[in-house]
Amino acid sequence: MAYDERSDTGSSSDAHDGCQRGKMGAQQVTMPKHIPFPEHSTTPEWLSELIMCCFTMGATIVQFINIYRTNFWLPQSHTRMMVNIELIDPFLRLLLIVLNTRRLFYCFLLGNWKNQGHYILQWGLKYGYAALVQFSIGYCSYRLYLKHTYMLIFYISYPVVVYLVIFGFQLEPFLRSRFELPGVYINDMPVHSCTTNPEQIRHEIEILREDFNKRFKQLIFTCMLNAYLVLIPCLLAFTVHYNVMRAAQHCIIVCLGAFSLSAVFLYPAKYSDTLHRATLHLGCWQRMDRDLQAAPSQLIVAANALNWNRYAVYGNGTVVKHMGGLFRSQGLVTVATPGNASHVRFYKLFQNPTIIYSTLATLQAAVLLVEIASLTAAGIEWHFVLSISFVAFTSMVAFFKLVRDYIITKQLYRAECATTYN
Repeated sequence: MAYDERSDTGSSSDAHDGCQRGKMGAQQVTMPKHIPFPEHSTTPEWLSELIMCCFTMGATIVQFINIYRTNFWLPQSHTRMMVNIELIDPFLRLLLIVLNTRRLFYCFLLGNWKNQGHYILQWGLKYGYAALVQFSIGYCSYRLYLKHTYMLIFYISYPVVVYLVIFGFQLEPFLRSRFELPGVYINDMPVHSCTTNPEQIRHEIEILREDFNKRFKQLIFTCMLNAYLVLIPCLLAFTVHYNVMRAAQHCIIVCLGAFSLSAVFLYPAKYSDTLHRATLHLGCWQRMDRDLQAAPSQLIVAANALNWNRYAVYGNGTVVKHMGGLFRSQGLVTVATPGNASHVRFYKLFQNPTIIYSTLATLQAAVLLVEIASLTAAGIEWHFVLSISFVAFTSMVAFFKLVRDYIITKQLYRAECATTYN
């Protein structure tokens, strides 16, 4: 970890001298300047949960149409319904509804009690609601098991195993896609504290890094669960003949669509800007003693290098020695720990978040083109046209938000570089 929680081995006077050197270092370097982020609309949690719930529910309904569709338009057809609802197990429908709506209902319940300060009631509401959801899932799974083979146990246990592998025995990720870690949060978004204290900066980086990793785990689990919810109807359709390739393709495009929507909701531009601001204070160290071509000149550089001090703030191009290595600072200021791989990855990833949004927007554009091209191969299969059109329409929402975030961050950080280095 970047933040050293161990006590110093030196005396208190040494620690005091180190703090004084850190203050002097902070005065000698130019601290980064942040440009105010534009106030564009951000999606609140309840709206993002509503959109994701509608997307998953609609994708599941379309999958049922792919499997249990009827020829309702034919004159000799004995039914005027689009789907043979009587062939769909009612407990399967209830199971899918519970899994789809669990976070949306909990979000509305949490919104009514979150700001009232009743912690005991919030605790009881959380675990009571979780117990009700888990009981409903368990009861539906048991009734389905009585009607089907033992393979159903494997089908139902798949999301449980994936959840335990990703989150362990934590309950909060099951009920919310956004959850706060210990630190400063406003509206479920971390806040950057602009400070010159190196240890506080490294501690903030650890909090932000953990928050980013938890959001990424939530992103992976959400897209996998959405794909599972449109796959389980296929696994339980034992007595119905359907186009397996079309159903599998629908599962894939739903997984990709859920990935894009989750990325937009979990990593908005405002969130990446917070991590970018922290990155400007963190800086990065580039290892120098591994460059074999520059080995003769390393002795001269090493003789003039400073010993890295955890309390100091270093300017751009400063050379330090730490743990037998020689490092040169990158960035306007640097307080990162030399040789810390997590600090290097954090700096490289969020030094310019525009690359993240441009990459996601490009991938989303490629997915949209594939979906549109698939419509030409659908032919007269109206149900497949319906499934592709539904996912493509919802994917355009994610594509619009990604392009918007890309344009905003590109213009913002271009102005930031011009202000900082000129």
